[in-house]
This record gives sequence, structure tokens and C-alpha cells, in this order.
Amino acid sequence: MMRSFAVLLSALALTGLALAQDTAPPVDTPIPVPAEPAPPPPADPTESMPLPPVEMPSNPVVTPPPPEVITPAPPSSAAPIASGVILGGLDKVAARTAKLEVNMNTPVFYNTLIVTARACKTRPPEEPPESAAFLEIQDRKPDGTIQKIFSGWMFASSPALNALEHAVYDVWVVSCKTAPTQPAAPAPPNT
Repeated sequence: MMRSFAVLLSALALTGLALAQDTAPPVDTPIPVPAEPAPPPPADPTESMPLPPVEMPSNPVVTPPPPEVITPAPPSSAAPIASGVILGGLDKVAARTAKLEVNMNTPVFYNTLIVTARACKTRPPEEPPESAAFLEIQDRKPDGTIQKIFSGWMFASSPALNALEHAVYDVWVVSCKTAPTQPAAPAPPNT
């Protein structure tokens, strides 16, 4: 079918071409003559003069500025020395909170818990606040036995990082208990 359609089209094209040639007079089309190129513009006298050679450095050396030296300011005070730890406590059954002040190496009783602070570290005042305490926590059982349930560092800024796991009680670090520091003596005036 496709071939017969192509044959029919070619036959129509030939007859149409023959009809068009019979009815239309021939037309003379002039052939364009190429134009002559335009003469170049007159040369500028400054362009024809050679330029003097310019000396370029072979390896340009660029020295960066010296780095800025930043020296940290000396600490205004040393880290405070802790004499104990301030803890928060929660009785989950009674829904009561308590504030516990525990001196170093002295056991403190909180219901059935025995809390002993071994160390407490805090940052100086010019740094971001953080307190951490090393605690040992024991639980007294109804039969009179004592079981160690926690021994490690607790952090005031992240109480869930190393928390006490107990069914009834929660204990967390609030801050270190520090003795007031003596202010430094003022510097003598320049004379």
C-alpha cells in the first residue's frame, strides 16, 4: 500500500510540473555581480609605529602579609576549689524534690540512698559554666544490705549523660560548693 501511494505522488508531481511548465512563460533571472571590496581605510600613523618592549618579571613574587598572632588573655582567676557538691534529688513516688549539700568524702543520706562526693570540678568564671562531680551512690535494702548502684562523673549541663538509674530516686548535680575566693590585691599605680 505504501508503494502504490508513493507511485501515485510521483505521478502527480510530474503532471503538475508539466502543467506548470506549459502555462507559465520562462522568466529571466539576472545573476548578481559580485561587488568589489571596499578600499581599506587610511592607516593611522600612530598605529604603524612599533611599541617599545616592556620588561615583565619572569616569576612575580607575592609575599603574603604575616599571620596575625593572637595571644590568649591570661586567666583572671584560677578555677575555684570545691569543698563539696550541691545536688538535686527527686522522690518519684512521693513527687518531692530535695536540695542536698554534700561535703567531700562525707556520706549523706537521702531516704534509702547514701551519697558520697569524691571530687567536684568547675570552670573559672570567664569560661562557659560547667560543673562535674564524681559521686558514689549506694542503696540500703530492707534486709540491711548495702548495694553500690552508681559510681562515676555526673555533669550539671548534661544530667542525662551519665544518670543514676533507680526505680524510685533521681539524683543530679546542680553545682560545686566553693569557698569564696579572695579578690586579688589591686596593682600599685604607675609612678
